[in-house]
Amino acid sequence: MTATVSEHSGKTPTGSGSAVLDISGVDAGYGPIRVLQGVDLSVSAGEIVSLLGPNGAGKTTTLLACSGMVRVTSGDIRLDGRSLLRSSPHAIARRRLAHVPEDRSLFPSLTIDEHLRLCARPDGLDVLELFPELQKRRNKRVGVLSGGEQQMLALGRALAAGPRVLLVDEMSMGLAPVVVERLFSALQDIAVSAGLAVLMVEQHVHLALKYAQRGYVLAGGRVRTHGTTEELRERWSEIESSYLGR
Repeated sequence: MTATVSEHSGKTPTGSGSAVLDISGVDAGYGPIRVLQGVDLSVSAGEIVSLLGPNGAGKTTTLLACSGMVRVTSGDIRLDGRSLLRSSPHAIARRRLAHVPEDRSLFPSLTIDEHLRLCARPDGLDVLELFPELQKRRNKRVGVLSGGEQQMLALGRALAAGPRVLLVDEMSMGLAPVVVERLFSALQDIAVSAGLAVLMVEQHVHLALKYAQRGYVLAGGRVRTHGTTEELRERWSEIESSYLGR
């Protein structure tokens, strides 16, 4: 029997394994502005999950709430069954949750090597082996790197910390298609080989549906529908007209 994308009601099923990251009934926002309203979603080990939706839907706010940068006013966010609420951003990072923000948050005056030394753990990924392009320029300051090299470093820096959960915000922004494919292919391989749980926001829907296993569509701060990427792809015209205003 063919599965269909279910409308959001109650707890969303996880992927093939138990949830590493579990978001349950979360409200969050900025001061009096309530952005997220009862958001439920989950990500399992070895799985890439996409957050899709129009600008202002709450996608980036969801990532910021997970990493402790936005206050959660209701609900819970759990990593390996333990709540992240009341934990500071640096304490959450020590719990092995890494965040690659849209602006990359690199230090232009530091070299590639210096960035990696700041965050690398013994059980983290060998970034210079993953991205040989960075090996050749390891002593260069980040300010002189291309956009693609900077994004490789931003992703690599997070992976060098050996995360259990990786949050990635708009990884393809401003990059050439060949670089984007390189980054997403590497992320897909690592998620499977390392059992990494990945939650990503991606403006290019075709990339999100190509590399993720499941997706959630946010609009107005709520999860409106969800399903496997195959299910979402089949219903994309309907989803666009219903939730994305297209």
